[in-house]
Amino acid sequence: MTPAQRKYDSDLIASMRRMAQNIEPRSRQLSDTLKVAAERLDALSSQAPVEPGPNVAQDTPLDHQPASTPV
Repeated sequence: MTPAQRKYDSDLIASMRRMAQNIEPRSRQLSDTLKVAAERLDALSSQAPVEPGPNVAQDTPLDHQPASTPV
C-alpha cells in the first residue's frame, strides 16, 4: 500500500464515521452498518505495510522530457 492509498483509506474511514453519526437519528441500522464497515476497513488498512512512493527523479531518464514540459 502506498502512502496515498493509506491517506485515501483514512479519509474514507473518517467519512464513513461522520456519515454514521449524521444518519443515526434516522436509521440506527444503517448507522451501525457504516460503523462496522469503517472498523473493518480500519483494521485491514492498518495491517497493510506501507510501501515507499516512487522516486521520480531516479526513475526518469535525464534525456526524457514529460509531455507537458517544452523541449
